[in-house]
Amino acid sequence: MSLAELIGNTRVKATLNGYLRNERVPSSLIFAGSDPYHQLLFALNFAKALACLKGGMVDACDRCRHCLAIDRGLFPDVQVLAPDGQFYRKAQMDELIATACQRPMKGERRVFILKEAQRLNEASANSFLKTLEEPLASNVFILLTSNLALILPTIQSRCQILKFMPLSNLEVKQELQRRGVDPGKARLMAFFNVGNTEDLVAADWGEMEEKRQAMFSILERLLRQSAVEDVLLDLYDRSRVRETFIAYFREMVNLISVLLRDIMVLMVDAESGTLINSDSKEKLMELAALTDIDTTFFLIRKMEFLLRDIRRNLNARVLILEFINSYAPGAAAASAGE
Repeated sequence: MSLAELIGNTRVKATLNGYLRNERVPSSLIFAGSDPYHQLLFALNFAKALACLKGGMVDACDRCRHCLAIDRGLFPDVQVLAPDGQFYRKAQMDELIATACQRPMKGERRVFILKEAQRLNEASANSFLKTLEEPLASNVFILLTSNLALILPTIQSRCQILKFMPLSNLEVKQELQRRGVDPGKARLMAFFNVGNTEDLVAADWGEMEEKRQAMFSILERLLRQSAVEDVLLDLYDRSRVRETFIAYFREMVNLISVLLRDIMVLMVDAESGTLINSDSKEKLMELAALTDIDTTFFLIRKMEFLLRDIRRNLNARVLILEFINSYAPGAAAASAGE
């Protein structure tokens, strides 16, 4: 895959193409956004364009030995680093700095890609700073982050910052169809996408359908106020491992938002042809009978706020209680009275 073939973020793509076309590649870049895997794809394909033997500094050919080696993770001048534990260790930075002082082995540039760059603590960041201040012309550093605010201002000031937007439903649908997914299923899967490109690599209808039915079950329990404690306990149990919990919680809130959106559509027009889950209209009608339009609108807004709160890195228990309490009897009325 080349830069031209990557989906989404056309503005970022145009900026990177401009660097290549004008042969004015910054020595240090920050890719910031909510989808780290998408940023990694852009970083790797930008590195391929820099190293390609046939692309002529425009894009990667995807066929030369340099491009193929980068795809396989075997090209010595492109290194991808990740935190060793909770943070990058100073020893990792010392090794990076030592390598960055050497000339490239195969191409004209060395590219260092740092995943989760927000995990550079003060010691490792300060160790890295001098290298950013006085880079060799042959080095390119690309820092990937899902939280730009956690990267030291001194590092930010020495980097070109490119901000990535989440993929749109249309972009996800087009990518799934390009991968051979049936158009109807691709449309539904696109709406259930939670903005993580890595999920598209292994997109599977059966797995998605299983998740969808699980969300139907959770939403029904919450609307009926039946066995809510089971939902609560399951979420608390998942919250023991924060990273996996956040991924699950984000997906759950997103999927439930889609179901609530369909319920709202049915309340306005029972014959509407704009349902996302059109194959589950009967089930949606059953759920619609358990609530009213004001409550449904309130819940849709609360799910939007929760998705925002996830990005703000709120405590897992706070997120869980906010989610459960949104469905408590009278929550919508209490909110309206505030």
